[in-house]
Amino acid sequence: MTSLVIGTAAGLNPYVALLVTGAIAGWTSRLPIAPELGVYGVGTWRLLALLAGAALAMDLTLGKVRRFAWLMRRLSEASSTVAGAVGASMVCPEGFPIWMAAVGGSAGSFAIAFMISRIASHGARSARWVGMGDVPVLMGAATSGAVIIPLAVVLPLAGTALAILIVVTVASGALIVVRRTPKTPFQSVSGKAEPARPTAS
Repeated sequence: MTSLVIGTAAGLNPYVALLVTGAIAGWTSRLPIAPELGVYGVGTWRLLALLAGAALAMDLTLGKVRRFAWLMRRLSEASSTVAGAVGASMVCPEGFPIWMAAVGGSAGSFAIAFMISRIASHGARSARWVGMGDVPVLMGAATSGAVIIPLAVVLPLAGTALAILIVVTVASGALIVVRRTPKTPFQSVSGKAEPARPTAS
């Protein structure tokens, strides 16, 4: 499995990425750990999975409450940098500088998380979704993140191909929503409520 897969998953949902990665590393032998991190026992990865699971539960509940949605999304974006760095470092190939994998994973994960926020914010402003359009976006992102890591463990090429497809889809979606502005007031995951100015379609 490549660092790209875990980095992508961390951008989609950092808690899911750490939960799945930690569980596979802690309870199975299917995930090849980088030699520099091999000194840490399975207990470390199991603890990581448990902590990520607790954080995920908070994210899936409070993140859907309008009062806390903005804060939880900002925390998710910040956590994506950590999750991307940790995940990419865990599967860093032997001989490749681990710090480069960490920096690349962190930057890539944050970029994906930022684009997810833009798409979710657009969904929250959509009249068709009565102000709840961010929920399917964020839930879809979390589900995708949970799928690609186990898939990459079993079928590396398929998992990597799916991760690339997801990155392209998210980037395309973010580009599309930048060009559109819904005509309804909103309270979104990107900030405080304010009216959106209509634009020509």
